[in-house]
Parts: sequence; structure tokens; C-alpha cells
Amino acid sequence: MKNLSISLLNVKDISKYLKRLKEIEQDLENTKIKKHFDISIHFDVMDNKFVPNTGIDISKIDEVNKFNYYIDTHLMVENPIYDKYIEDTINMECLDITIHYEINNFEKVLDYLYERKKSLNGNLKIGVALKPKTDISVIEKYIKKIDKVLVMSVEPGFGGQKFMQSQIEKIIKLKEKYKDITIQVDGGINSDTIAQVIRAGADSFVIGSYLTKNEDELKDKIDILNIILDIETTPKEADLDFERRTIQAVDGGYAQGDILLGIRVLRLRKLAKLWYNIVSLNTLKYFISSNIHDYRRFAIFCLVNKINANNKDEIKKFIDENIQYINNWDLVDSVAPICIGKQLILNDDEYIYNVLRKYTISDNVWQKRMGIVSLLYLAKLNRKECVFKVLDDVFFEEYHLYQKATGWVLRELYKVNPKDTLMYLVTKSKMGKIPSILKSYATEKMSIKEKSLLK
Repeated sequence: MKNLSISLLNVKDISKYLKRLKEIEQDLENTKIKKHFDISIHFDVMDNKFVPNTGIDISKIDEVNKFNYYIDTHLMVENPIYDKYIEDTINMECLDITIHYEINNFEKVLDYLYERKKSLNGNLKIGVALKPKTDISVIEKYIKKIDKVLVMSVEPGFGGQKFMQSQIEKIIKLKEKYKDITIQVDGGINSDTIAQVIRAGADSFVIGSYLTKNEDELKDKIDILNIILDIETTPKEADLDFERRTIQAVDGGYAQGDILLGIRVLRLRKLAKLWYNIVSLNTLKYFISSNIHDYRRFAIFCLVNKINANNKDEIKKFIDENIQYINNWDLVDSVAPICIGKQLILNDDEYIYNVLRKYTISDNVWQKRMGIVSLLYLAKLNRKECVFKVLDDVFFEEYHLYQKATGWVLRELYKVNPKDTLMYLVTKSKMGKIPSILKSYATEKMSIKEKSLLK
């Protein structure tokens, strides 16, 4: 199981923050969601010598202990023995201490910690932190005394810094070389960077300002991190080359730039069924706006599961506000029939037409297709007049994505009303040549005799 270690460096009211954190954890434990990481608390202790900052007071460990959180302490100090940082930390019942390789007396301090570990019957975890420019080779001679390597992905001393991409390779190499040692990463970790660190093989993630800057957003952000871990740890079994071709995530394709993880759609649907009741639309905003296609699929599947009579307007608004991200056929075809079409069935044809026309007159490919495939649910209910009226505006469109969608709707209508569907197509054939792809889809279930009536 992975570990999420929250740095309290910028938290003003620690007890209030931890109380809220406990509530969020408890709510999550009451669900069927599989737990992918433990939450612990990270203490950034500084002496204004090794780094130009004073960090958090070790005495605050007592306040955290009241909430029964595991604590790991990161000593960014020059003299952890002589200034009693190590002993003060141990006396506060924190038995997970990380020192920096870059301090002047590193080897002496490491030996001191190792002897204290023996005196504590092995109940002390020793970590060594490496600054961004420090090579991993420096720890090889000490590795038998180390339980954890902390990779600094920012320069130590201040929160809120940008993650250094150069540290990804360091994480990968450490994990390959020292499989039994915990690899922790600290600095610039947030929802946009944590996935890279997970894929690199890190075991523990120190997160500060992302989770402490705005406490009102804490639940949404914890949910986002949980879901990212859930998705990223899901087996990658899909044929990536086939997937990329299918959604055109190739150079020059309409999904150029999309990242695919290789997760099967069925697995993402199962994840969405677990999460949809728990996540807010604020949380889904992160996933639907991602350039990772699997994340957007997850968000769409959550919306489909989430929608009901009481929230249909809210979800419709969410779709319209984020429509630029619903930008591929698989996303459109999943969300439109249920979250738009199904929600319109109690309205009269004129109202439905006016709603869908806002999509069908759009110059955006995916919005226009959304207006068309929203008719699928109506077609299955034989709302023929409404279906025909909307399709009249797009019937002779040349683009294959519109033709396929229109043919698909007519094929579904034909299943429940073959006579009127055929007559509609016959009428259209007299007006002009029916687009070939549309005709192929629409007539798939028709007899040879019926097909012969069309040009």
C-alpha cells in the first residue's frame, strides 16, 4: 500500500485541520472504496542553518499524537545530534527520522541513528534525504543502515515550489536498485504530478500546500488523489496501439496529444460505479479536463451513473460548462443519450428540438454529434416526430462522424418503428443522395427489399 504523508508546514490550526482530515478518512472508510494509501503526517523541521527557514516546531508532534497519526520527521538541520533534534523527536514518540546526506557530519549522524535503532529494538526507521543535485550513488555504502530514501523534488526549505521533472529518473533508478527500501518523494507533489511519481515507482508522497492551502477543498482534493491512485494502480491490459487508432490519438488525429494508460473500458466503468456517489462535480472537473483520456472516460462514466431527476439540471450545466473536454466519440456517445436525451423525455417535441438544436447547429464536431446521439434514447421510445425533426437539420451532412451518428439513431428507431423509419429514408432519398455511411448504418437491420426502395 502507498503512503500519503501530509506536511503541516503551513497549517495554522493543526487540531482543526486533523479533525477534518479524520472525518474525511472515516467517511471514505464507510464506503466500498478500496484503500490505496495510508495517510500519515510529515514534520518539516528546520534550523535556519542548513536551510534558510525555521520549519515546524517539534513540540507540535504532541498535538498530532492525539489523533493517532503515524508521523515521519524530516530533519533539515545541520547538527541533529548536538542540537538534540534526534532525541527530542524520539522523546515525542516519533520513530521515523530522516536526515540529509548533505550535512557536514552525515556519517556520524547516521551511525548515531543506527545505534539508537538498536537500543529501540529496531523500532526506528532511518531515512536519508537527497537534494535534487545529489546523485543516488552516494548512499550505496550506507544502504544497509537505511530504511527509506527521500528524494527531494524541490530545493529544501520552502513549501509551494514547482516539481522538478529531472527527479523522475532518480526515483526510477532508486526503485530498480533498492527494491526493499521505501522511496519517498517530497516537493511539488499535487494532482498534476503525483501520477508521474506513482508510475516511477515511489512508495510515499509528501504533500504540503496542495492539501493545506485551502482547507475548504480538502475533501475534493483527497478524493482526487484517491481516484488517481485507484486509476493508476488499475491493470493496464488494453491494446494501446489499437486504442490510439480508435480514438485518433495519433499525429494529425482529432485526439492528438491525448495520453492513454491502457485501462480497459470495463474496468473504468467498474471504478465509476464505486465512486460516483462519493465524488462531487468539483472533483469530476479535475478528471474531465485532464489530457489523460482514461481520466476523462472515468468522469463521463461517473456522470452517467450519477444523474437522476433531482440533479439533471446541475449535471446538464456541468456538461455544457465542460463541453470542450467531451471531445471524442467514445465520450460523447457515453454521456449524451443518458445525461441529455433521457432527461428530455418528459418534454414536448418542440422543447426537445430547441434544446438539441443548440448542439446540432454548432461548428464544433463533438457538440454537433452530441445533439445527434442524444436522440438515441428518444428513438428507442419511438419519439419519431422529434427524432425526424432534429435529424432534418443534419441529414445531408458530409462528415463521417455525423453520418454514423445519424444512421445509428435511425437504426434504433427502425427496431421499434420500421415502417415510419423506412418512409422517412425513402422521402430523404427523393430529396438527394443519402450519404453512404449513414445509409449503411441506418439500413443494417433492413431486408433487401426495403433497401431496394432507397437510391
